[in-house]
Amino acid sequence: YRGLRWTDPARNAFRVPWKHNARKDVTSSDLEVFKVGGIGGHQQRPGGLQEASGRYEGSPEAPAKWKTNFRCALRSTRMFRLLEDRSKCGDDPHKVF
Repeated sequence: YRGLRWTDPARNAFRVPWKHNARKDVTSSDLEVFKVGGIGGHQQRPGGLQEASGRYEGSPEAPAKWKTNFRCALRSTRMFRLLEDRSKCGDDPHKVF
């Protein structure tokens, strides 16, 4: 995925592009890693609503929800820790885990 890469030779940390969804320059490729990361936990509920590990209800086509699921999935494994939050960095928004 574009922008997803290791930050050190020992592969102890990786960076994830983290553009805000309201940015004018956000593209579908900026969101792909979040979409893929959120697919596995979805369960169909009555009325067509989606549930991902009980975290939300609503459309599975919601990029903000994909990011929430991605972040929650990383946290729930207890294998990852947010090392740097540069999501507000104008030219290169990202987070390092």
